[in-house]
Amino acid sequence: MPLGPMGWEYDWRAVNRYLAESTTPVFATSAAPLAGTGEKQIRLLYQAVRQVVGADICLQQTIGDCVSQGWSQARDYLACCQIAAGQREKWVATCATEPIYALSRVEVGGNRIRGDGSVGAWAAKAVTTYGTLSRMKYGSIDLSVYSGDRARKWGSAGCPDELEPVARERLIRTVSLVTSYNQARDAIANGYPVVVCSQQGFREERDADGFMRPQGTWPHCMIFIAVDDQFRRPGLLCMNSWGPHWITGPKRHDQPDGSGWVDADVADRMLRIQPDSYAVSGFIGYPGSDEWSDYLTI
Repeated sequence: MPLGPMGWEYDWRAVNRYLAESTTPVFATSAAPLAGTGEKQIRLLYQAVRQVVGADICLQQTIGDCVSQGWSQARDYLACCQIAAGQREKWVATCATEPIYALSRVEVGGNRIRGDGSVGAWAAKAVTTYGTLSRMKYGSIDLSVYSGDRARKWGSAGCPDELEPVARERLIRTVSLVTSYNQARDAIANGYPVVVCSQQGFREERDADGFMRPQGTWPHCMIFIAVDDQFRRPGLLCMNSWGPHWITGPKRHDQPDGSGWVDADVADRMLRIQPDSYAVSGFIGYPGSDEWSDYLTI
C-alpha cells in the first residue's frame, strides 16, 4: 500500500519563537508535578473518546496537511478526556482541520511555505492564540466534512476573517514542548495527548506485539494517544491520519484501527531529535470548562 500524504516541516527558529512567547513553554518545567506519575502505568485515552463520542476518531487526509490533522485530534482527545473526567462541558463535534491548517500557515507562519505543509510550532501558536473550529456550519461556511481542496485554498489565502472571532471561543489554553518518552508517558497518563512531529517512518504492518517497526523517513505529524509502561516493551500508541486501513497486523488493548505502538526508545528519539512535539491541556469546550486542578500548570 502506498504511503499517505505527510506535510510537516521542521523550523527550529519557529520553535524557539514559540517557546520564547509561551508562558508554559516546556513540559519538563511547566508540568514538574507530573514527573514520574506515568511510571508503570497504562492509560488509553481512546477509551474516553469511545465513552464520549461512541466511536473511534479516525481521520483520512488527502493533502499534506498532517500538522492540522494531528492537532485537531489532540483537541478532540483532550476534550473527551475532560468530559469523561466530569468537567462541565458537552461533546458537539470533532475539530475541523482546515482552519488550523490555514491559521498555522498564513496567520502565524506568514505564508512562507511553498506547496503543502506546516510547522508544529505554528499550529501550537494557532490553537492557543487564534483557537479552533468544529465540524459544523458557520453561516454560509460548512465545515461539517473534511475537504483537502478547502485546506489547500485556505492554506494559501488564510482562514476567513468572519470565522476568527468564533475560533477564539475554543482555545487550547496550554501547549508545552515534550522532548522525551518519559515526559510523553507522564502527560498521557494524566489525560493529556501528545502531538508528535518527526522524521521517523514505520513499516505498514504491526509485529506480534502490536508495535510498528521503524523504517524510512516520514516528515509527518501524528499523535500519541496511549501509554503502556507496564509491558515488557514499554511504549506509546501512535495514531495516524491515513484512515483505518493503512496498517495491518496484531493489536493490543483493543486499540483503534489506523494506529500502532511505538517502542519507548523509538518514541524518545522522535521527540528528542528536531523537537517540535507538544502536550496539550485546558481546552475551552462547549459551553465551557474548569481547570483540571488547582496545582497543575499544564
